[in-house]
Amino acid sequence: MLCRSECEKILQNAQNSAGKAKLLDYHLVRDLSAIGYLGDYYSLTLRYCYEDDEVVREIQFFVKAMPQQSAELAKEEIFQKESWLYENLIKQMQKCSKIKWSADCFYTRNDLIVLEDIKLKGFKSAGSAKFNEVFMEQLIKSMAAFHAAGLVYEHQNKINIGQAYGDHLIEITVAPEIAWFTTGLSAVLAAVRSLPQYQKNRELSFIDNKLMTIMEGIYEQAAPSKKYRNVLCHRDLWAGNIFFPPEKTGPALLIDFQTCRYTPPALDLNFCLYMNLSLRKRKQMERKCIDLYHKYLVQNLSDFDLKELAISKTELIESYEEFRLFGVVYRAVAATVVKVPTEFVTNDFKYVDRSKVILSYMKTNEEFRTYMEECCVDVMEMALSRANM
Repeated sequence: MLCRSECEKILQNAQNSAGKAKLLDYHLVRDLSAIGYLGDYYSLTLRYCYEDDEVVREIQFFVKAMPQQSAELAKEEIFQKESWLYENLIKQMQKCSKIKWSADCFYTRNDLIVLEDIKLKGFKSAGSAKFNEVFMEQLIKSMAAFHAAGLVYEHQNKINIGQAYGDHLIEITVAPEIAWFTTGLSAVLAAVRSLPQYQKNRELSFIDNKLMTIMEGIYEQAAPSKKYRNVLCHRDLWAGNIFFPPEKTGPALLIDFQTCRYTPPALDLNFCLYMNLSLRKRKQMERKCIDLYHKYLVQNLSDFDLKELAISKTELIESYEEFRLFGVVYRAVAATVVKVPTEFVTNDFKYVDRSKVILSYMKTNEEFRTYMEECCVDVMEMALSRANM
């Protein structure tokens, strides 16, 4: 998978040296503890020494590779998108930030990405952890730094990321031609329609004739905005893509950049609040999170004497309210996949029809029904408010 000359290049990049370190040998083993839809994972160990002391040293890396079992063209395109981003944008953007928000990348190919192993430094995936104010501040600190780095990068290079690299920032999750999402929308519609509080003729008529069109407004929000300032957004900041440091004050590290799009920062802000917090916690913490985000955005830009590039608090709040649609709808669609047993998630379930299975599971699993109902009520209330605007 990796040849000796590539490992020598990785070592050189990691040591930031030109030939001082001598590679002795290398070892690549499968990492079965890391599970992902879009990659196979490995641990790479390089043994090396310096010419002047001959002491044998080791350095370990995390390797993400194209899934060997995948015959899906879409997966190849998605993997290549992330590989391109690490090589051409993320490395350069990280230099435009005094806060570290991504793992260091030492080598890329179209089918492979070699990163620092952040677990060795004590970083842990949020996993199923309940997000509290401390976790949210660590996440928002990194998200604001990531967005600010994009603005600084654009200013320093006199380019617009969306215009210059739009061909590389393909949409991979939210579009009318992406079956997992459209199938999910249909399942959400069926779930809303099944709820006892929406059985009057007026509500049923609204669900049957207007709800889908309003939910499909998410497609426009997934694209670059003509109304608000756009930045490079991560677009998938749920617990599995966030690693927290051992200390409780440091910024989190963001991983899995394949969903990146050039959109208003309010989209990322909505996504991370809706995907990581319960309804009750979100209502408690929402305004504080928005204020924290704006504070850190301004701070990061001020580090480069570019405070004037900051998005105004007024625009941030206005766009956050508008992009609430994205958070509400995406959370509901995601629930139809991530909140059900993995054995449910067959290709037919993902890409053809999952409505019947979802309705059946709501009847038999109280925890899922409660969560799904919360999502559906959010969707219905948001849709009714938008219909009356």
